[in-house]
Amino acid sequence: MDRAEALRSIRYDMLEYIQQKVKVDFDHTRQIPVSFTFKGKNYTVGDVLSRFKTQENHWANAFLVCSKYDEVYFLYFHLWDLSHQGPIQKGYWVLRFRILSDRELMALYREERKMMVNITLKRVSDFHGHLCPDLVLGGKFCEYAQKLLSSRGELDGGISIIAENCTSALDAIQIMLGATVGNQRLQVMDFGKHSYTFLSKNAETGFRLSLKPQYYGDEDEYNRLEQKIMNNQAVLEDVVQFQKLLDCRVKQLLNLPPEELFTVERIELVQRPTETASIFLTCCRCGEQVLKSRKIDYQGGTYCISCFQKKNVSSVHHTLQ
Repeated sequence: MDRAEALRSIRYDMLEYIQQKVKVDFDHTRQIPVSFTFKGKNYTVGDVLSRFKTQENHWANAFLVCSKYDEVYFLYFHLWDLSHQGPIQKGYWVLRFRILSDRELMALYREERKMMVNITLKRVSDFHGHLCPDLVLGGKFCEYAQKLLSSRGELDGGISIIAENCTSALDAIQIMLGATVGNQRLQVMDFGKHSYTFLSKNAETGFRLSLKPQYYGDEDEYNRLEQKIMNNQAVLEDVVQFQKLLDCRVKQLLNLPPEELFTVERIELVQRPTETASIFLTCCRCGEQVLKSRKIDYQGGTYCISCFQKKNVSSVHHTLQ
């Protein structure tokens, strides 16, 4: 069960309430629980899905954890003295609830916590780990690119793409179109924009798709909750509500045809990425190997980008993509 499904389960009350004191082995360095004991059985924490507060004016003391048996629990540290702000907190751990597994729910209720998508996008979300708005936008771009190339009889599997962001959308592109960073048919120039230039193998012109402004009607609440989560100021209700907003955005994007999401611009042929053999040279400063295409020659020496930047020469910036 991923984080999104767990939060949907809380929203729909698909829970077994426990509310019992438990013994917790807490890693103070990483500030996360690593195991807990409940009814004489020890549960190892395989992953911390989320952390948040139980009180608005205190530190993050609650955790949504997944055991190594794929069971999801809610743990929190109950503070005896909420006014105490010192490094040593007095209180005890409570196991509040467990999220019911698929086998414990009727099929109808299981579907409520899963976003129902087509097989292709399901394969993409399985690869990526969850379904999110950026991943859907990547899928919609791929759908549009295939449609444009198919209409011109150029859908031959040899698509080269320049993406102007480094979001989840790239996973959709790599799965659906087969253009990857590794085969050098996907180049990334992270300008933070959902804009994509693509060319088919034998075409003389290509297309650039750019995302149109999107309005969801929840921008103020979304931005407020996102900021609270990023600053570790969120309580459980905030995290659950934020997931609800994400789900609403995903559903809205899924229901829109790609033509309503992107503007299309025809472009002249640009140099398309080609896969080349890796040639490495040695950086004269750190002694490590660096790709020939990424090395910098300066005053008779060969430098990797990081070593060259350390020399603080003329504030030159290079993008590692």
